[in-house]
Amino acid sequence: GGVAGSSATPGYMKMKRLLLLLAIPILFLSLFAGAEATFISASGGWSETIDEFDLVSGAGSDLTPVYESAVNATILSISGCVDNTDTWRVDVKRVDSVWHGDFTLYVRRTSEGIGGGTISGGDLYIEVTTVDGEFFYGAGDRSDINVQYKLSGMSVRIPPGIYSSTIVYTVVDI
Repeated sequence: GGVAGSSATPGYMKMKRLLLLLAIPILFLSLFAGAEATFISASGGWSETIDEFDLVSGAGSDLTPVYESAVNATILSISGCVDNTDTWRVDVKRVDSVWHGDFTLYVRRTSEGIGGGTISGGDLYIEVTTVDGEFFYGAGDRSDINVQYKLSGMSVRIPPGIYSSTIVYTVVDI
């Protein structure tokens, strides 16, 4: 049940001040060996405002712990391949601006994109850490590869504020 009278107001006011904004801008890098270069480009990102409307069951309850972006929050393209057998790997990491240790960020590929060659892996969520991790593999030029994010660890115990991390995608010619 609820609390009658004015004692409910302070709890509501406290929750009104709870505002967490998650911003995920993106950056892309290309690493290559030799004269031929494979390039990656990325567009999009994810921003999530978490406030009192995300409480599981109103004032006094915890926040929804997990949030997911749209399935096409970021769109990647790989270009500059010699032909459809020119192989590459995409790595991913995050560079934190303001981040909370309870957060865990995940990424997954939600489409194969279009173009010649092949693409594999990355269709299940993997944790994005501050160290490059292998995301997916492919060969040949591919465009319109959709990427989705998931954030876990959200709680009312996390101080209100604006939290952000830049996601860095790197294509490695292999």
